[in-house]
Amino acid sequence: GAGIEPGSRVALLARDTAATVAVIHGVRRAGTVLVPLNRRAALPELQTQLAAIGVRSLVHDTEHADRAAAAVETAGGETVLQPVASLVVAGGAMPAGRPPPPPVDLDAPATIMFTSGTTGLAKAAVLTHGNHLASAAAWATRLEPHPTDRWLACLPLFHVGGLAMAIRASRWGLPLDVHDGFDATAVSRAIESGVSHLSLVAVMLERLLHARGSDPVPSTLRAILLGGGPVSPGLLRRASDHGLPVVTTYGLTETASGVVADGRPLREVELRIGEPGSDGVGEIQVRGPMVFAGYDGDPGATAAVLAGGWLHTGDLGSVDADGSLDVADRRDDLIVSGGENVSPAEVEAVLGDHPAVIDAAVVGRADDRWGSVPVAIVVIRPGARISDEDLARHCRDRLAGYKVPRAFRRVAALPRSPGGKLLRRDLRIGQERPSDAPRQM
Repeated sequence: GAGIEPGSRVALLARDTAATVAVIHGVRRAGTVLVPLNRRAALPELQTQLAAIGVRSLVHDTEHADRAAAAVETAGGETVLQPVASLVVAGGAMPAGRPPPPPVDLDAPATIMFTSGTTGLAKAAVLTHGNHLASAAAWATRLEPHPTDRWLACLPLFHVGGLAMAIRASRWGLPLDVHDGFDATAVSRAIESGVSHLSLVAVMLERLLHARGSDPVPSTLRAILLGGGPVSPGLLRRASDHGLPVVTTYGLTETASGVVADGRPLREVELRIGEPGSDGVGEIQVRGPMVFAGYDGDPGATAAVLAGGWLHTGDLGSVDADGSLDVADRRDDLIVSGGENVSPAEVEAVLGDHPAVIDAAVVGRADDRWGSVPVAIVVIRPGARISDEDLARHCRDRLAGYKVPRAFRRVAALPRSPGGKLLRRDLRIGQERPSDAPRQM
């Protein structure tokens, strides 16, 4: 009734509420493509994304109305604003005479999600209805849902991990508790009230352990899916000692959520190591019905990442004699901070726009709380008087907060190859994560 046509692209910029979940399912029912937008993204990022993929409607809540209007105004095109309240009517019936939705084409795009990569700009990953269905089916085999289960969604619904929670719960006919952000005390109370499954990243698990103290774990809690970045062995040991049923996962936006649980591939997931070295470590490659259709508007990147019919993750790992995956490292450049992907090239480009900066490099520094945080190494123009806070403010005005470097190191020159390529590995000395920490996504 709002004039949103089948096949069009509908962006969503809203907090995580029951109404937001209703919009997610309503978009699918209307035969349109969902484009979840990161609430933490800076306005220029939103504008670029909207313009890049031709969004026709932007659904927003009251809190994000001004940002939505600003993004649409400068993104160009003919994007129409749609308040959530105008689309969601609790208990409302379908309009009289409205035809039922057509059968779902499993090969048709269902979701476009922006994912950072090592090239800098976010790519628009296209996930089909079949991708989401296959992912939910694979996890059903692993988790064996019970009629009495109750899921908790506290990861953002604009992330594939949060969105997958909503899709699985509806697919399995289970109630879904939706939390607007992560609050350790609230999550602990939900566990006490009977929540059976939830997904967390490492920093959330750390806070949950602190919030629970010595409280025993109720038998109704059956699994905590843990992904989003590196996980320290110490954190896993503490969770186990506390009795929390943690399942470590590995996956990507391009695989519609996790494809590996506790080192083992899920059902219908094929996994191999490409060009392994003498130590067995090589690129992790994945094949299966949950692997995405490609990057919207970028056939070159799609062909490269899906070469030979396998998803080339860019992550390094090995498979032991029992067939268990050990993730040795993340993509060479990508920084994962608290479950959020930070592209060094994107931050470097922003720093390079500052008139006092001649050259800049961004690397990840191990962090007990966030797993990794971005740190900038900069070459400052001679005679320029610029403080670290000035550089941070310059970044905050243009980037989401988690992408802003936590520290700035000043050098006379950056290491580069004769061809001018930044030798990022030389900058990582002393900044790597502990070599014995398992790396999960």
